[in-house]
Amino acid sequence: MEKILSIKNLSVEYTVGKKIIPAVRDVSLTLNKADSLAIVGESGCGKSTLGLSILNLPPKEARISDGKIIFHEQDILRLDEKELQKIRGGKIGIVFQDPLSSLNPVIKISQQLRETLKMHHQDFSDEQIEKLLEMVQLGNPKIIKNQYPHQLSGGMRQRTMIAMAISTKPEILIADEPTTALDVTIQKEILELIKKLMKEFNLTVIFVTHNFGIISDICNKIAVMYAGEIVEKGETLDIIKNPRHPYTKALLSAIPKKHNVGKFNAIPGNVPDLSFLPDGCKFNPRCPRKIEKCVKEYPQLEQKENRLLRCFNP
Repeated sequence: MEKILSIKNLSVEYTVGKKIIPAVRDVSLTLNKADSLAIVGESGCGKSTLGLSILNLPPKEARISDGKIIFHEQDILRLDEKELQKIRGGKIGIVFQDPLSSLNPVIKISQQLRETLKMHHQDFSDEQIEKLLEMVQLGNPKIIKNQYPHQLSGGMRQRTMIAMAISTKPEILIADEPTTALDVTIQKEILELIKKLMKEFNLTVIFVTHNFGIISDICNKIAVMYAGEIVEKGETLDIIKNPRHPYTKALLSAIPKKHNVGKFNAIPGNVPDLSFLPDGCKFNPRCPRKIEKCVKEYPQLEQKENRLLRCFNP
């Protein structure tokens, strides 16, 4: 398998006042060509920060404090702005979770697509723009290309964002919570569209989400994040059928079941304050399986059978 992306010991810190908050801690991941990886966890676990950092685009309050991100033997974190520009939106596309704030409200859709292409020394005719909009299953492309973002529905705006992300034929697509603000029917349509594009373009996909329920037939690998670190990683079917980490089990248990309408298995306790993390395993205050060792010692991410696992008592 051709290795396309390698993240090595990546750490990202936020500065809030005088506080240094470790949002991502010592994360390592490897992706091969045509892999589809889901990064899963509760809000605040660091998954979106990790996704943005792959393009060296951490939020303005954050900085990448350590690590390497190797894309085709180039360390993205060591490139200058001109070299980075070739990769951002060119070799690696990204779909943000809020398309309304990501699209310029005063520029027509066709012009926004052209601006993306011009940044990478490409240009599309009106006809090609229409074909691109058709590719993401937007009806009436002749009309839509001349509209402004506020004239489109949430699902249409997200399809437009996907069109922009694939317009330069990237090798990797990062989808950061692409269905969060959409209703269930539109969510399904967007997920089916991403699956179709993965096959069509042989895309390598990183899918950032808090929802285990939507990734089982899209992603072949899962990395579960908690408090800024990976606690379990493996093949999707292995993890869904037999979760080993107590946090992964809790996330899967929290998915609503058809036969149990109205009942939810909430994870007890709260997500930890990243500036005051507990000793030992970071999940131990919420863990039903903790033992004394979990409180005193910090578990390393180790190979256990068919996956990587950070747990003393799986």
